[in-house]
Amino acid sequence: MNRSTFGLIFGGIFTALCTASFAATPLGGLAVALSPAEDVMVAGGDNRALLIVDTAKMEVTNRAWLGVSITDLQFNKDGSQLLVQDTDGTIHQVDAKKWEVAKSEKKADQMSVSREADLVAALDADYAGQVVKILSASDLSPKGKVTLEKGQKVVALGLNASGTRLAVLLDAVTDATEPKATETPKDLKDLAADEFKLKNDGKTSQFMVFEVPEGKKIVDKKLYYSPSSSGAKIFFSGDNALLVNYSNLNATVTPEGEVTLFKFENSYNYGIGASPDQSIILTGGLSNGSYTKVEGMNQTTFTSDKLPTWPEYFKSFAVAKDGTAYGATSSFRVARIKSNGSFDKAFPLY
Repeated sequence: MNRSTFGLIFGGIFTALCTASFAATPLGGLAVALSPAEDVMVAGGDNRALLIVDTAKMEVTNRAWLGVSITDLQFNKDGSQLLVQDTDGTIHQVDAKKWEVAKSEKKADQMSVSREADLVAALDADYAGQVVKILSASDLSPKGKVTLEKGQKVVALGLNASGTRLAVLLDAVTDATEPKATETPKDLKDLAADEFKLKNDGKTSQFMVFEVPEGKKIVDKKLYYSPSSSGAKIFFSGDNALLVNYSNLNATVTPEGEVTLFKFENSYNYGIGASPDQSIILTGGLSNGSYTKVEGMNQTTFTSDKLPTWPEYFKSFAVAKDGTAYGATSSFRVARIKSNGSFDKAFPLY
């Protein structure tokens, strides 16, 4: 079986099985974070430990056992704290000097961090009504919240870079006012065909934007778009939201609710990440990925060096101020990607 065939088969299996928490760890491996000073990198995943890396040498200088399976890592504004998301939907605040857990916040899944505002948004999927918590990224103290109606299910959320806006996408629901077609016209191809299918599947989703930390709703629109898989993330480009998901059928949504579909040049988005200012988005799958400058949506593809035996997938990304990016993989490596979007070198971490 060749790699592309394996990717298609596994992609279908993964889409059927994954949950929101596990979407960040499709094949195990590592998540990665870069400190604001960019002198320290931290990686961790289903090894249940933090690997502290000297970025100048790209060598592990310290290790810290946490005992939890890790899906995401983010530093706070001054780099003194590391936020660790685990597969149970808990955020652990780790002191970045002692590398010890200082505090944990349960019922805090799908975390989205604004380093500029030193805030983190996270989901409490309470049955009585889901709540998006707005917490301090430095001590996990509450700063605000958005409470949704009972039955409304969040599939993606994201803060803008400045931490002043929170976007929320709800799960698609059957909508009797929407058309439903069983066949796509044969003359429609690629994104045009995808758009037709979404507009004629009899479903809609609800998209909302809130002011942070007050929680005032400023956008509430019904969309024909809904992600076909879990693991979606939301970024911002000005007032527009960018909805990026595993299936790679992504969407730009304006405050007026207008939707434009787009795809990155890699296949499935096993890994999704962005620079702290959200001006650069990276996505990756089987050994390759896309480096996208959001302004103009200029994309460059990169491919890592191939390893023998089991295929390697990108899982997580971090971006430095000069545009250099780091992609963590399912093979416990971190690939350095140049600011022009080309692959530089991969480093095993152990």
